[in-house]
Amino acid sequence: MFRIQGFFNPYLSVGQSRLDTVLTISSDVQIVPHAGGRKVVGFVLDVSGSMGGEKLSQAKNAARRGIDMLSEDMWFFVVSFSGSADIVVKASPATAANKTFAHSAIQGLRASGSTSMSAGLKTAYHQVRSSGASMASVYFQTDGENGAEDSMHLTAVIEECKGVFQCDCRGIGTDWKPAELRTIASALLGTADAVTDPAGLEEDLQAFLRRSMSKGISGAVLRVWSPKVVKLLTVKQMSPDIMDLMPVAKRVDEKTLDVPLGAWGNEARDFQLAFELPSGAADEEVLACRASVVYLEGGVETKVTCDPIAVRWSSDDMLTTRISKEVAHYTGQKELADSIQEGLEAKAKGDEDKATRLLGRAAKLAQESGNEEVTRRLKKVVDVIDADAGTVRLKKSDKAADMELELGGTRTVRRRTGTVGDAVSSN
Repeated sequence: MFRIQGFFNPYLSVGQSRLDTVLTISSDVQIVPHAGGRKVVGFVLDVSGSMGGEKLSQAKNAARRGIDMLSEDMWFFVVSFSGSADIVVKASPATAANKTFAHSAIQGLRASGSTSMSAGLKTAYHQVRSSGASMASVYFQTDGENGAEDSMHLTAVIEECKGVFQCDCRGIGTDWKPAELRTIASALLGTADAVTDPAGLEEDLQAFLRRSMSKGISGAVLRVWSPKVVKLLTVKQMSPDIMDLMPVAKRVDEKTLDVPLGAWGNEARDFQLAFELPSGAADEEVLACRASVVYLEGGVETKVTCDPIAVRWSSDDMLTTRISKEVAHYTGQKELADSIQEGLEAKAKGDEDKATRLLGRAAKLAQESGNEEVTRRLKKVVDVIDADAGTVRLKKSDKAADMELELGGTRTVRRRTGTVGDAVSSN
């Protein structure tokens, strides 16, 4: 079902205390109707006053088309929100009759009022709970900033929703804050992105549904056990998106940390872990961690383990200067994402020289790693003169292009693993 494999250099220079490793987790989950329990998909639609016209029209059309994709063994619900939230379609099986009702109910939505994201999420939470689903995913869309008075409520509601459903967030147009959507999505193990042209909502929503319907196991956990003398510094998902998972990790005991991984289908993801080790003399060895994937199969907890992540200190430069190709690859992808973020921040402050330099570096890194998605988004913000040299020229300011790049800059590409000498074998 699951396989976990570690990549790192098993030798450290004397005096070195940081260890970086990449864990590749793959699964061959097969989707069997009803075998994994009930699945529910939620559509949470912003109907505040600013959503009037083309935006709401396209959002309603996308939701209706998406509902038509659902098989009858799935459940769904529709929630609309502005200053408060309403249940448009309560959690129900995706039968022909319920789909027909949903089409009519969605078509009747009208735009008015302010924006309370917490209200939309809170109502989605109750619908997931009432459905009795074992696996739930939500598509949350908005076109504006959250109301100032709702900020405190939003933080509390996000905490309540953790572990109940995964949530992909989409900003429509350009009058919303990327940080707000990124906060929701990262806490709820989803993605955040911009759909600056409302006409793109249908394609994006259908891609979300295909991903959701491909999942067969929910609630998988990465369990990391380390000795007391070892400190786990970071856990980040590095593929398919960069996502900091430390804020959602749960401490089991002094030595064990559980990191939620959400729902899985037939797929592979990469994670980067960093450890702070005690100091060691030449030829001394230390165990950094024992990593495993824990999940429920047929109601029974199952654990798949990786061979121990252990390193030895050495004074042999031939050993200690070897670089794990997997670690190097994702270090580069992280630098790519950071260059984009810092470059866009410099651009917003009017520092064109710094922005050009950083976005040029991003163009070079994207080219070298074959990251076509980020390259495509970069080319909307800069003219790439020479990608190999990192030479670019800023284009005329385009808020939509900047927002698309800001949120899409964390997309990564995977490196083919299995290089001899790089991996610790796994079960």
